Order: sequence, then C-alpha cells, then structure tokens
Amino acid sequence: MQEMLKITGIRKSFSTLDVLKGVDLTVHKGEVVSLIGPSGSGKTTLLRCANFLDQAEDGTMVLDGQTYHLGHVRRTEMYEARRHTAFVFQNYNLFLNKTALQNVTEGLIVARKMPRDEAEARAQKALEKVGLGNRGA
Repeated sequence: MQEMLKITGIRKSFSTLDVLKGVDLTVHKGEVVSLIGPSGSGKTTLLRCANFLDQAEDGTMVLDGQTYHLGHVRRTEMYEARRHTAFVFQNYNLFLNKTALQNVTEGLIVARKMPRDEAEARAQKALEKVGLGNRGA
C-alpha cells in the first residue's frame, strides 16, 4: 500500500514540557486513522505541526513523496504542503448556514479556484469516505 504521509521523529515542547518526543506516524493511501488519547497527550499538537501551524523542533515529514524537515521549513514549502492538507480546529467553526458539502467545498472554490462541480464531486467523495455522504445535500 502506498504511503501518503510519513512523520518520523517529530519533537515539540512548550517551555520545559516535552509534548512530542520522537513520534512516528505512517498513513497509507485510503487508510482512515484516528488519534486517540487523553487530553494533553499531544494529538492536536502533532496535527498542528504536520500542518505547520506550530513549529516542531525536529523531525521529518514525507507528504505525497515530498520531504519536509519540520525543524526548519521554508515558507514556500509550508504553503505547498498546506495545499495538500486541511485542519479542522477542535472548536470547529463551520458555517452554520451551509451544509457539510458547502463547508467542505468552500476552501476548494475560494482558495484553490476549483470549478464548483469539480469541488462538489471531490467533497462528496470525501464525505462518503468518512461516513457523512448523507450530509451532502
């Protein structure tokens, strides 16, 4: 199975608290992964570092074949990686006046300038993949 995401040796601390201590994660194409653990165990920090919303001190990430050194990444690399990822915050603020499909297509249409029909088809497939296909309408 093809690797889509591979994170190796990621380290992140806040002041004297080591939150991520050499964490490794591999996700294969088509695989659905859940990060489960108690509050404060680093689940969100791992995802934030993978999306370059927090700066990791060390580690590497391979995303669709492109390698990123998480301790020092160039701004252009960060933006390129973000074109292939998404992050929904824990206190997600979806547009309440829109359907799940409309919320998912918003970024594709506005930020990526994707045609609406293509964005809707892609979003519908993504919703179906996570068991929310009935939320498309």
